[in-house]
Amino acid sequence: MENAGLRLHMPGHAGLLGRVGADFQSWSELDFTELPGLDDLHEPQGIISQAQRLLARACGAQESLILVNGSTSGIHALLMSGAEQEKVVIPRNSHRAFFGGLVLAGSIPVWAPVEVEPELGIALGVQPETIAALLAAHEQVDVVWLTSPSYFGTCCDVSAICYLLQERSTLLMVDEAHGAHFPFHPDYPNPALQDGAAAVVNGLHKTWPVLTQCACLNLGRTFPGYAGTDNPDSSTLLRTARGVQLLSAYHLLTTTSPSYPLMASIDVARDFMDREGNRCLQQALELSAEYKPKLNQINGIRCWGEELTSLRGVKAVDPLKVLITMDGLGLNGIQMANLLHTEYHIELEIAQPHMVMAMFSLLHSRDAWEHFYRAVAEIAARYPSIGKKLPANYFTPPWHMILPPRQAFMAAKKKVKLEDTRNMVAGEMVAVYPPGIPCLLPGELISDDILDYLVHLRNCKVHIQGPADPRLDYFLVIE
Repeated sequence: MENAGLRLHMPGHAGLLGRVGADFQSWSELDFTELPGLDDLHEPQGIISQAQRLLARACGAQESLILVNGSTSGIHALLMSGAEQEKVVIPRNSHRAFFGGLVLAGSIPVWAPVEVEPELGIALGVQPETIAALLAAHEQVDVVWLTSPSYFGTCCDVSAICYLLQERSTLLMVDEAHGAHFPFHPDYPNPALQDGAAAVVNGLHKTWPVLTQCACLNLGRTFPGYAGTDNPDSSTLLRTARGVQLLSAYHLLTTTSPSYPLMASIDVARDFMDREGNRCLQQALELSAEYKPKLNQINGIRCWGEELTSLRGVKAVDPLKVLITMDGLGLNGIQMANLLHTEYHIELEIAQPHMVMAMFSLLHSRDAWEHFYRAVAEIAARYPSIGKKLPANYFTPPWHMILPPRQAFMAAKKKVKLEDTRNMVAGEMVAVYPPGIPCLLPGELISDDILDYLVHLRNCKVHIQGPADPRLDYFLVIE
């Protein structure tokens, strides 16, 4: 806001963060509250309403809601838009945010198994046949969720799953956190809304040039209340019970002090994507097509590309996710990542014993791709295979839900040594982070296989979120 003058209102820095540190000053100049002319996120009628309409148009949505609590709040709001104890199909490769939404909503999850690639050791996607079998086995499923693209960039066959859901009048909702850039270039995977999803949540900060925590919730034509409506007005969400409940949940979960820098970041990035997104994504696509084959030619390295689409459950792949395995080298993925960090100042998105993944953006230049390629090539040349095979991938064991999430969350718990938890019911979550996909949730049985897997995680010393004791010496179980 120009000519702000003497700021005698929240936030407490009053636009004077430059006195704390020069780097903060520009941010404080954007950080306002609901002053005249700045609208109100909880009752938008001015510039925020306009920003959300422009956001919807850019994303191909009927309506968009700005999320300043990250994509987590959008997932929670959509889960809370249904009735308590609503049955919801959720793929097992979903982010830990889903557990929080299930607790808040009181929904009953029907967990869907996900196809896994053995060499990579990662979850890829859910097959339409898997969804069809679950719907046949469980009556009165109201909503099906997908995670598409996955954390690793693999996309489900959303259109086929939408088609089989139409006969049952079952809604499809998609955690599309990593796919916010898809609407801006036709050669990237189809956006889920275009393929028929009723609602999607986009973590904009994952692929747009925005600040961390920026996200949006986008509604499509198949969301209740939109059928046959080409020009929805501001009251569209009030046409159905689910829409009213969704808005109520959105306002319940969203801070009453939304960050104006975050909202401004979304609006500026939306304008950039409208004007430059296609051009930047085209350049990124060309660089990906050039450098992935070059990476794949490095001795001992395999860079995964379009061949992922031949795997079960995968319809398309985000070209900006660069997955590399190194079974032909004398080091593992964690060691590769450490060398890239210490010697080449390259930070990867994730490193696991069998693979590493780099996330390129639509803003990365040829120099960035070249730097990464040369660094990997130099490391590979220094660490040829010594004939020692990496241990086999340790896959997440099957899960057994004993108590639904809300009941498990509220239950009394006690702390026991990890080794003594066999056949007890988990009282807390375990999720390796990144990517934050739980291998065990509260209310699930700690079977022999699960206990062995938890011990394996403890021995690997990976970063874990969820347990009160992240070292996993002790664990909370339900009494």
